Amino acid sequence: MHAEGMPHALQAVLTQEVECTERLLESLETERSALAKRDMSALAGSTEQKLALTQRLETLEQDRERLLAGMGFSGQASDLSAYLATLTGATQRLRDLWQQVLANTEACRKANLANGGILEASRQHVERALSILRGQAGSPSLYDPNGATAPHLGQRELGKV
Repeated sequence: MHAEGMPHALQAVLTQEVECTERLLESLETERSALAKRDMSALAGSTEQKLALTQRLETLEQDRERLLAGMGFSGQASDLSAYLATLTGATQRLRDLWQQVLANTEACRKANLANGGILEASRQHVERALSILRGQAGSPSLYDPNGATAPHLGQRELGKV
């Protein structure tokens, strides 16, 4: 690609990255809502959408890296910043798009971590409930005669007499 066409091609890729990260953020918000409501069908749908969007983002990132490589840059984020610094004139749009990609990506990372925290808390809640049903609630792990941990020594399972 000629150097003159590089900013236009890069702008197209960055615009698509902004749109895709915005959609991913929406999908993560839908996921959070589905987790809060325990709506498994909405959760499955948001998971499928999240997977498709992350795959699309990977493709766009590869496209961006190829464009930068064609200009003699390695394709890393720092090289994109270096490339943008070499441009003059009406390239503020490229800088703004890149900053929006970075901001959206960070927002997605935080939303994904929050959703992961919700899942972990839910998993721990289920494990505690199962422990109660097994008669293992609240007891510290003890050692059996073989030295293995046995969290339910001296307790009976629910339903056993």
